[in-house]
Amino acid sequence: MRWNDLYVAATGSYLPERVETAEEAIAAGRYTEEKRVLNGFRSVRVAGPGETGPTMAAEAGRQAVARSGHADDEFGLVVHSYIGHQGLDLWTPASYVQRETVGGPGPAFEVKQACNGMLAAFELAASYVSSHPDVTAALVTAGDAFRLPYVDRWGMDPQNVDGDGAAALVLSTRGGFARVRSSYSYADSSLEPMSRGGAEWTDGPFADGGAVGVTDRKNDFLHAEELDFDSVIEKISTSVQHSLKQALHEAGADLSDIRFFLHQNLSQSIVTHGIHGLMGIDPSTTVHDWGLGLGQVGSADVVLGLDHVIATRDPQPGDLAVMQAAGAGFVWTTVVLEFLETPSW
Repeated sequence: MRWNDLYVAATGSYLPERVETAEEAIAAGRYTEEKRVLNGFRSVRVAGPGETGPTMAAEAGRQAVARSGHADDEFGLVVHSYIGHQGLDLWTPASYVQRETVGGPGPAFEVKQACNGMLAAFELAASYVSSHPDVTAALVTAGDAFRLPYVDRWGMDPQNVDGDGAAALVLSTRGGFARVRSSYSYADSSLEPMSRGGAEWTDGPFADGGAVGVTDRKNDFLHAEELDFDSVIEKISTSVQHSLKQALHEAGADLSDIRFFLHQNLSQSIVTHGIHGLMGIDPSTTVHDWGLGLGQVGSADVVLGLDHVIATRDPQPGDLAVMQAAGAGFVWTTVVLEFLETPSW
């Protein structure tokens, strides 16, 4: 989709103060030296008491709203995304984020599309504000806190580790520091069972009292579907390339034009072969080394990366940035932005 008159007016971020290092996790028996070397993660941020996904998202949201220059009554939509438990069951975290940020009568929705949740929310919000003349701005947030005994951030996945934090972004039809050139989402639901495997249905969350894990589900999927690992990798590789190719085409840009490429905070091995090597991305255009100090922060990684680029990389008018993410299910989303100015904040 090529967008007209759609802008990013501001970003915001929130990272807890507490840092837990890989060395500390190894000493506690929750991680191994072999994984540390292979995956490259140095540390994660750990939420404190009372810091839940929605409370952190509200903090990031307030920062983004203040930076955007938009009044609260200009916001006609709030969309909140997340992966894990949000602090309460049978509750509406998106409405909480709305109440704690812009309020108002506009709808508040939540999007759960795993690690691609925030970019999926971005594209849905873009469609909403572009098709509603009475809506000037939308607030998009993501926030997660991964806690034992429900989630073991160092052991849920053999390749990735999970960090706590939140990000926010304001979409506007009035103006902003960056123009949204294009976005494109692509799905392959044949890969949906990879995250489900042979797991039994349960009557409620945390049914067996054990930490959630995905390794066994992936192995079950490969065996049950009689698929080999190479064929699954081929599907994923083809899809991520297709998402990028289409978004660049609709933006009228080439990969060589991109100054900043913002992807998820994945392990060094995945990024080296499955992103940088696969698509020919120059690592210097990314913030991956910085991300290895945060872990995978739910679905917030790419917007945290954009906020970091603004703070540290001196983006200039005309610079292009790609935000790309993938979520189990599987859905891939790519967004192309053009900086119009260096944000004043």
